Amino acid sequence: MLRELQNCMRRRTKTKQNKVKFRYKKLNKPIKWLDCVSQTGWITAQEIEDSRPAKCTTSDFWVYKDTPEYITIFGTYSKDEDGKIEFGEVITIPKKWV
Repeated sequence: MLRELQNCMRRRTKTKQNKVKFRYKKLNKPIKWLDCVSQTGWITAQEIEDSRPAKCTTSDFWVYKDTPEYITIFGTYSKDEDGKIEFGEVITIPKKWV
């Protein structure tokens, strides 16, 4: 009886997890983009003069959405018991910044 219950639970878990398809593709190549840099503390005039945007490179991410204006990517994901996907390390980059 216990074995039958375990087999039933295994089948049910597999079916639930397969309900949500993972439809996201890995980035083909790294994205190089500029990001803003902010300072919230006291800085000198020279530090302001030397301030530049951060040069960023993003790779090993999956594409969530790609539009003419921006691209949204994520670096990690997990599936819960119901098969729903949750995302982490989500970045939306305006295409003008790339």
